[in-house]
Amino acid sequence: MFTIHRFATVIGASLLSRVSATITAANVASATAALALATTTTTIPWIGDHTATHTLLPCAELSVTVTIVIQVPIAGPSCTAIPEPPSPDGSCLVNPFCSPSGLNIDYYRNYLGDYSYGDYPSSYYITENLSPLDSSLTNRTFFPQDKSPTGLAVVYPSAELGKAAPYWVGWTRDTNGGITVDANNFTLVYSGFYRAPATGTYSLCTSADNRNEIFFGDGNALDCLSGAAPADATPLAFSTGGNFVNGVNCTEVDLVAGRYYPVRNVYGDWEGPSALSFTVQGPGEDQTYDLDGDVYPLECGSFF
Repeated sequence: MFTIHRFATVIGASLLSRVSATITAANVASATAALALATTTTTIPWIGDHTATHTLLPCAELSVTVTIVIQVPIAGPSCTAIPEPPSPDGSCLVNPFCSPSGLNIDYYRNYLGDYSYGDYPSSYYITENLSPLDSSLTNRTFFPQDKSPTGLAVVYPSAELGKAAPYWVGWTRDTNGGITVDANNFTLVYSGFYRAPATGTYSLCTSADNRNEIFFGDGNALDCLSGAAPADATPLAFSTGGNFVNGVNCTEVDLVAGRYYPVRNVYGDWEGPSALSFTVQGPGEDQTYDLDGDVYPLECGSFF
């Protein structure tokens, strides 16, 4: 009876293999030869799980019963990943296995249409730390112009604006992602990543009743490392409209094929009808607000 101890060196730890063997032998010399053969050490570096097979080859006349025991070492200290700096073109690191399931769409209260009327900033939902009234995903960044309803009770909640700012009690409308909003006053935030299908110059355009602001790229739409939307960012483009006259405004960005660019639209409506259009036009393509297959939710981001 003898016990063999074999060590294999592992990065950051050691793995001990203990081999116990019962040998019936006619002579000690044969047993000694078997022992020498069985204790040959091979060092195999690896990270993570490793499965290996080790075969003991004793002399032919030996009868050998072998038991191999693997003693798992205590785990070493974990390492903290060092994040890569954001790309200079404004793209972010995104999980490549993530599915293009659409942009996040979040619905926020917009009391008396404060955002989109006057100087109330679009970042109010960030600075006031608001929770969405409803959330979903959408590939579509468009809903058509509607009109004031009929047959609903009307009140005038603004002492300043009076009859110029009616509020229709119970008026709702459908937007995107299955979200239904208070059609009198509401804010929608569309956010996520746009994966450029081709390299070239892209046109981002918007029109709105009453206001939409486009934020795009690292540090503008969001921070590529933290995932936070900056409250002090200046939109790359914005549009305003009303009374069924909605101007179109565009901005151009240079994108690289296969890279993921953060995008955020903050739309606000106040005291009446609403409409939104945000379109992307790539090289040699038509403008489209149907972004199916090209947009990814925030959860796909590799944030630290």
